[in-house]
Formats: sequence, structure tokens, C-alpha cells
Amino acid sequence: MSAEDDVLALEKAESLARGAALKWASGIFCRPDQLTHLGQYRRRETQRNNSIQSRLKSALQSYLEGVNHGLSQLQVALSEVHVVQQALCEVQDIWREGEGSLGNLQPIHQLVMEHVQLSVVIQSLPYIYAVPTMITQTRDLIENQHLLDAHVNLRKLESLRDDVLYRLQKVGPLVDPTDDQANAEATELVQQFFTGVQGLSEELAHTLFSLARSALGVARSDPSLLVSAIRIIEREEFLDVEETKGPVLQPWKPPGRPKHWREQFFHALEKGVYERVMKPELLWENFCATDLAKHLKELQGRVVEELQSVCSVLVPCVPPHYDLVRGVALMCHHGIARHLRDILNHDLPHPALYHVLSWTMTVYPSEDMMGHPNFSSEIDVSELGPPIPLEMLEEQLSRYARSMRACLSQWIHKALEVEYSDWLRDQEPDKDQDGFFLSSFQHIVMQMLMENVQLAAALGESLENRVKTAVLCEMENCLVWLREALVKYGIEHIKDRTYPTYYTQYLLAIINGCCALSSTISQLQPEESVSNIFKKVTPCLQTSLEKTQKKACHLFLDELQTELQPLFREIPSRPWLTGSDIVRVICDKMEDFSQYLCKARAPVCQGLEESTLCVPLIHSLQELFALKDPSLLSLEVSGLMTAFPDISDDHVLALLELRGDVTRDLRCTVLSTMHRQALTLPDDYRPIFISIPVPSRAPSFCLHPSSCA
Repeated sequence: MSAEDDVLALEKAESLARGAALKWASGIFCRPDQLTHLGQYRRRETQRNNSIQSRLKSALQSYLEGVNHGLSQLQVALSEVHVVQQALCEVQDIWREGEGSLGNLQPIHQLVMEHVQLSVVIQSLPYIYAVPTMITQTRDLIENQHLLDAHVNLRKLESLRDDVLYRLQKVGPLVDPTDDQANAEATELVQQFFTGVQGLSEELAHTLFSLARSALGVARSDPSLLVSAIRIIEREEFLDVEETKGPVLQPWKPPGRPKHWREQFFHALEKGVYERVMKPELLWENFCATDLAKHLKELQGRVVEELQSVCSVLVPCVPPHYDLVRGVALMCHHGIARHLRDILNHDLPHPALYHVLSWTMTVYPSEDMMGHPNFSSEIDVSELGPPIPLEMLEEQLSRYARSMRACLSQWIHKALEVEYSDWLRDQEPDKDQDGFFLSSFQHIVMQMLMENVQLAAALGESLENRVKTAVLCEMENCLVWLREALVKYGIEHIKDRTYPTYYTQYLLAIINGCCALSSTISQLQPEESVSNIFKKVTPCLQTSLEKTQKKACHLFLDELQTELQPLFREIPSRPWLTGSDIVRVICDKMEDFSQYLCKARAPVCQGLEESTLCVPLIHSLQELFALKDPSLLSLEVSGLMTAFPDISDDHVLALLELRGDVTRDLRCTVLSTMHRQALTLPDDYRPIFISIPVPSRAPSFCLHPSSCA
């Protein structure tokens, strides 16, 4: 800050002080009676001003004395720095003069190194002489399974070795950091001498891990031996941890550390668990689904027995932080997962694949296995998860559905071949409890399809929907094959009308079977199906089922028509007029077919529903034949066309010819009336004349038409 700024600051401070004093005075002497105290106020302010000035002078004096003392100290320090600088220059000159003579001290350095090494060896001689004997004793203790004593000796030997190596590593660099070769040779010599110690450690570790591999048997026969092994492992684990806590910059580490014996203990325990649980292996020669189901059942029993034994026998021998039950459960889980993957890599038939999926999805997490109440408090089944990954499980579910569909297709083919042979046999078809004809094929197919769906439903909705889709598709194929078999069946009957003997009865049995299949389709489709597959497959399947049923119905009606048509052709003839028993024969045959129809279920009665059209038609034809005046035939035919618009000219001509009293001119008049009254078929009209063939005309006679009349 400049002098001008200081002056301005002082003037500002003085102005503020004057303003504050003026304000104070105006507040004190605002009334005349207060002027009598003016002298008192002046004396008090004078005293306060003198006190402030004395304190300021004292503070300033102290500050000046401190500055003076600091300046004197700096002067002394400067003189001392000059002295030290001069001394360093003298030392540097002395070092430069004696630098060439340091090489003469190398022999002394070698002697010092040898002296240090020999001192280390001399200090350790009493213990070193005892090393071979201790190694032999320790090996005997290990063989006799005196594990704690063996470990005590091993720790003494390792401590001696580590102490000697540490001294060599510590002293060598301090004497001459550049002489690494001598240190390396000495270290190698010591390590060779203590080679047997590392071998003892490996032998003891092998013994401990052998005990871990057969831990359950050891815990039952000699639990103290297993406890000793666990104590040794925990001691070594503690030493490993202490070693990791050592100085980070320390270049030397004890050989063989860390040992990780606890980790290796669990590896050995896992091998033992796998051997006990997974053996014996599944034999793939002459393999069948029953063998796999038996193998999985035995595996389930071994796993439960293993975990129960661990809870009751092994857990008391180990520390709580081992969490042994959970650990063994994970070992079993991983072993089972690998085993199931190996099984699924084989080409399994779908029954065997179902056993694997059922065991995996229902048995494994249930109370009969991993959720067993004896160890459910120690094992969280949700933590274990499924033994098969979800992606692989979905793949196997699809694989099962494909395999099941292929097997179902083959089975339906074989069943249809057997069914076709039953159609040709000289034996009436079976009947159900209601007396209806029964086709064993449809019944067996229904039973097989529903059993597959029920098995799939036990494994969840996903597989159930897959299997239902496959079943619906195969049912549609089955109906196609059934229609082909019906065509073949009809052709065989055309060749010989007497073969098969029970042709009509088996047709009705097939029709009844189609009715049963229709109810099966409604059971297979979910109540609220949101799948596009079901929405597409189900209507197609219903259509195919109707086609099959109609095909059998047509064959049945064709058989009826074939039986009755020759008889009906003889009705408008002279033998019929002279008292033939054709009508009685027709009635007998109709009675036989009626008896057959009694063995058919309700949908077949839809032929019977058409009788509502047949009866009015018969009445109309009766009126046509009973008409006395032929001139009214045009009016009668017009009414017949109105009631049955599908009647053709040929039908009318055939009916007129049956009367026998219709002239050519009258026939022409009736036909022209029909042509003028041509009608279109209504949408809701059920045609009837389309299915009635027109008989061929009778040959012309040589007699005059009047004589025939």
C-alpha cells in the first residue's frame, strides 16, 4: 500500500471517529441540565485515552524487540552456514584424495562375508545336525498317523530352514549389494540340505487330503484323527495369512508359502463326495428307460444319505465357519449338474428323457431330496438353483416334445394297421357299456394322447402346451391316415359286397370313435387359449374330424343306397303291381339298418334329421300320383318346385312317366311351366334331389301308347 493510500485511510478513520464522537455527544447533552456533568465526562475520556495510548506504546515496544532478536538469530545462522559449507568442502577434498585406495579393501570384504556366513552356520550347527534325524522321525509319525506330533516337527524344520535363509538374505546385501552370486550359491546350498523338509510337507499334505477324501468314514471310525487333520490345516492357513500381512517391500519370502491347504482340503472332500454319490456309473450298453429311472432313484438316495451323514457325523468335527453342509450340498449340486449334462448328451428315447426332466424339475428340489427336512435349515434350495441351466432346460423340453411326437406318429401308424386288420375280421366290433359300437383304435389313441398330456402337465405349463400342440398336430395326421384307410376299406368292399362281413358295423364304430375324439379335442384345448398355435390348429383339426366322420357316414349311406336301389327300381313295375313282396324286403332291410343305427351315437342321427324334408316330399309325390285330372299336373308340379327348388327336369319327367297317363303335349306343357318358374336355391335350403339319381328310361315298346295306357 502506498503512502497516499495510508493518508486517505487515516483521514477516513479520523472522519468516522469525529462523526461517532459527535453522535455520542449529541445523545449525552441533549438536555441543558446534563451540561453540569461536562467536566466529569472530560476527565473520564482523558483517562481512557491515556490508557489506550500506553497499551499501544507497550505493544509496539514488544514488536520492535522481537524483530531485533530475530535479526540477531539470522546473523548467527548465516555464520554457522558458512562454517558448515567450509567443512563440506574439506570433506569433499579428502574423499577425492582417498578414492583410489578403496579397492585395496576388497579382500577384507570377502573375509567379512565368509565370517558372517560361518557365524550363521555355527549358530545353527546344533539344530542342523539334528535335521536328518528329525526328518526320519517325522516321516515315521506321518506313517503312524500321529499327525499333530508330525506337524510340530515339520514346523521346527521349516522354521530352522526359514531362519537360516532369512539371515543369509538379510546379511548379504548389507555387506556388498553387488555380490549376488555368493548369496545365491549359499542359498542354493541351504535349500538342497533342507530338500527333505519340503518332501515331508508334501507327504503330510497327501495324508491330510486322503483323510478329507474319505472324511465320512474317518469321522465314523476315528473322529479325533479327522479333528487333528483339521487343526493342522487351520494352523497352516493362519501361517499363510500371517505371511501375506508381512512387509510389502520385503524381497524374501519363505519357500512353499502360501500352501492353501484349506482350499485343497475342500477339493479333496469334493472328490470324495463325487466318488460316493456318483458311483457306480450308468451303463449305456443295453440301455433302457427303466435303467435310467432306477439310476436316478439310487442317485437320489445316495445324495440324501450323504447330506444326512454330513449333518450328523462330519459337522461336529469341523469349525462352524466351514459351513460344511452348504458346501457339500453345492458339491453334490455341481456333480449332479455335470452328470445330467453327460446323460443328456446321449441320444435318449423320449421316455428316458422324461425321467430326466421329471427328476430334475420335481424330485430334485422336493422334500425327498435337496429340500429334505433333516437338513432344510442348512440348505437353501433357491440358492442352489436348477441342476440344468434354464436355457438348456428349455432346449430339452422342446427336444422331448419333438421326440414324443415322432414316437407318437410311429405308434399311431402301427395302431392303425392293427385297426385295419380288425375291420376285416369275421367278428362284430366291440361295444361300450351303453351298447354302442366301439372302435378300439380311437379309444387307444385317446388314451395315449391324454396320458402324454397328463405326463407333460406334471412338469409345468410350458411343456404341457408344447405336448398339446404336438398331440393336436398328430391327431390331424391320424385323421388323414384314417380317411385314407376308410377309402381303402370301401374299395375292398366294392370288390366283394360280402366282404368284410361286418362292414356296416365297423363304419358305425368308426363314427362313434370320431365323436369321442371330438370331446378329446375340447379337453386338449385350454379354456382361454392365447397361443396362436392353438387358434390355428384347433379349427383345422375340427374340420379334419368332420371330414373323417362324413367320409364314414357317406360309406354307410352308400351301402344303404346300394342295398335299396335295386329294390326301389322294381317298385314301378308290373310285378310290384301284381302283389310282389318287394316292399316287405325293403322294410326288412330298413329294419336291419335301423338296428345298426341304434348302436351309433347322437351325431349319426343327423341323417335322421333330414327326414323332416323326406316326409313332406313323400306327401307331395303322393298327391302328384293321386291326382285324377292330368290337366292339373302343371299346377301340381309348380307347387312341387316351390317346395323343392332343386328338382330337375329329369326328375319331373321320371315322375310323369311313372303315372303312365301323361301325353307328350302335356309333358311339354309341364316342362315349359318349369322353365318359366326357374328358381334359385335359398341360402338356408338343404338340397335333397341332388342326392337322388334319375333312373334310366325304359326301352320303347312296339305296342301303341293307347294300349299301354
